[in-house]
Amino acid sequence: MPSRRSPQPLFNASGTARSLRASPLFAIGPSQPGPAIRRGFLLSVPIGLLLVLELGFDTASAGALATGALVNGFPGMDAPARPRAGWQAASAPLIGIAATLGVLSSQTAPTAVLALGLLGALAGYCFSVSLRLAIVGLSVTLAMLIAQGLLLPTADAWPALAYGTLGALAQVAWSLLVWVAFDRAADEPEKAWSTPAALAALRSNLTLKSQSARHAIRFGAALAAGVATYRLLGMDDHGYWIPLTILFVMRPQRGETDHRLVLRAIGTVLGLIIATAVAEAFGGSDVVIGVVLTVAAAFSFGLLTVQYALFTAAITTYVVVISTVIGEPAFRAVDERATGTVLGILIAFLAWRLWPNPVGTVDLASQPNMGGARS
Repeated sequence: MPSRRSPQPLFNASGTARSLRASPLFAIGPSQPGPAIRRGFLLSVPIGLLLVLELGFDTASAGALATGALVNGFPGMDAPARPRAGWQAASAPLIGIAATLGVLSSQTAPTAVLALGLLGALAGYCFSVSLRLAIVGLSVTLAMLIAQGLLLPTADAWPALAYGTLGALAQVAWSLLVWVAFDRAADEPEKAWSTPAALAALRSNLTLKSQSARHAIRFGAALAAGVATYRLLGMDDHGYWIPLTILFVMRPQRGETDHRLVLRAIGTVLGLIIATAVAEAFGGSDVVIGVVLTVAAAFSFGLLTVQYALFTAAITTYVVVISTVIGEPAFRAVDERATGTVLGILIAFLAWRLWPNPVGTVDLASQPNMGGARS
């Protein structure tokens, strides 16, 4: 993984990076903004098309298809089109299943806490293999988190499976189309993925001497605590902002987590201001809302590796504005979203203070193909 002093386009060329440092508040990096933002707008195309369908025809999915496409835009986003399609195809059914389990587990507080905690632990453990696999895990966890937070009846479990999977598959279809039409010359090295190396990494890190194993436990416990907190406090409508914040900021390294906590707070405030103003001013215009959502999605993809605070502002804008599509008043929910963000930051901060990594904790597998590059 290149250092901040040597910016490279996106994560790295072969998908072997194990971590990604967020940029300082008033700096850009590690990616160059031009290529990253162009790719962000490329990934937002299926989201925009699905929004035209859902908003223009007032479908029952009410933005669920577009959100499935948003969630599946992150897996493999640093890869050329063909390998990106492969990562997205592997993620698509998992996103649909996670959304279904999110609906089913949300029926009681204990099942919601247990389900998100377990899935979060699995996602956190994926860091032992590569950043790219970890992003798959985080995306699948995000799908469950969103479905849980909506507190839907069990009858919506099957629609959640259908909408989540179909929206995710739209990204796959788009990546394949881009590959056929434009991107055939940009395929990755053949050894970018190695199943034996991945399995070796997963086996060898099953010990508390591994930072990925400790992160998995810490991350899953923090997500579970986030769900338990909003259930206990009765924050039913917007409590999911607590685990959402935890999901976006916690990383296997304490310093990187602390850095993201600050950037997350600043970006959330900025996103809440932008999204609330847009929703209040243009809430009655499907065209404007569709454009805002598509642009917010594009910047979410494009800014993730460029400026983390601005990425947070973009993803916050998307979540708030899409909430207005299903009839949630934007202005009256600002205080609850802000409270949820503060509580999520606090839980992530305490998780590291209560159970830090001992000195010398490292990931234990030697993986030249899957994880040799580090930041």
